[in-house]
Amino acid sequence: MDAMTPGNGDVPPPLIDGEAGRTPQTIVAIIGITTAFAAGLLIGIFIPRGDSGDAAEAGNTVETTAAEVAGEDPAEPPQAVPTTAAGALEATPPTFFPYTAGDYGTGPCAPVEGAAEAVLSFADAPALCIDAAATHVAIFETSRGTVRVALDAATVPGTVNNFVNLARFGYYDDTLIHRSDPRIGIIQGGSPRTDDASDPGPGYRVWDEGSGFSYRPGQLVMARTSAPNSADAQFFFTVTEAAGLLDGDGTHVVFGQVTEGLGVLVDILDSHVDEPGNDFGGTPDPAVVIRSITIQTDGARPTPPEGSPDGANGG
Repeated sequence: MDAMTPGNGDVPPPLIDGEAGRTPQTIVAIIGITTAFAAGLLIGIFIPRGDSGDAAEAGNTVETTAAEVAGEDPAEPPQAVPTTAAGALEATPPTFFPYTAGDYGTGPCAPVEGAAEAVLSFADAPALCIDAAATHVAIFETSRGTVRVALDAATVPGTVNNFVNLARFGYYDDTLIHRSDPRIGIIQGGSPRTDDASDPGPGYRVWDEGSGFSYRPGQLVMARTSAPNSADAQFFFTVTEAAGLLDGDGTHVVFGQVTEGLGVLVDILDSHVDEPGNDFGGTPDPAVVIRSITIQTDGARPTPPEGSPDGANGG
């Protein structure tokens, strides 16, 4: 697996509650086409995951080398997205595998107004905490400016549910954009413990809710390893058209669209500094801090599933 794909790790994730009962929708991780093309243009990004025996120790990184583009810790098998030369593939609609009721975990739901103190570790993936029919907007307050993202809860409810719950628990507060990579036009974050690709994550994995995604500027995307169902908390923004190099894999779930602040993301990527020996590219300079992520919603709180923890906190 090349080092250029946004990813978490390369070891099959442990089962999360509800996985065994899910209809085998064979979430097929599309093997990336690595085509040496146009003077050797071949790029990749991935995010390695961490200790294969313990989801809590899995890392999320985005690495950059010749065939993939977003990964985790280079020491771990990366969460990778194989790439192909720009324009080699035509964009086709993705295939979606949205969560059903049995696919959610049993973890707690954060208060809609946000937790009083940040929580970084969880015993299980969250229960259904959001109303997927409501409009959810994530507001990223960064040291470079504000970015607003419309979250696609209707299409990928499990992915949005996970991100919203982590944001409300303060998981992403005061973390760094720990990777920038102009080769594939992305910036990556979501590592509260290490502020790099080796972060162990929240302690669980989430399902891939689709495949065959195309990547264009202004998307919010989950990082994962090369293994199916290996995303957890790390994410990346697609900033330039170079992100289309990830289309050859298409397994990183797109779950939001930037509505304001794309210029902020461009400014961050423009401040990229290469780091010798870093297959993931480098980092912005000066460092970029995500001070907070606030979730705005127009919907009422859903009726919590019977027996779900903290069900009254859904929204």
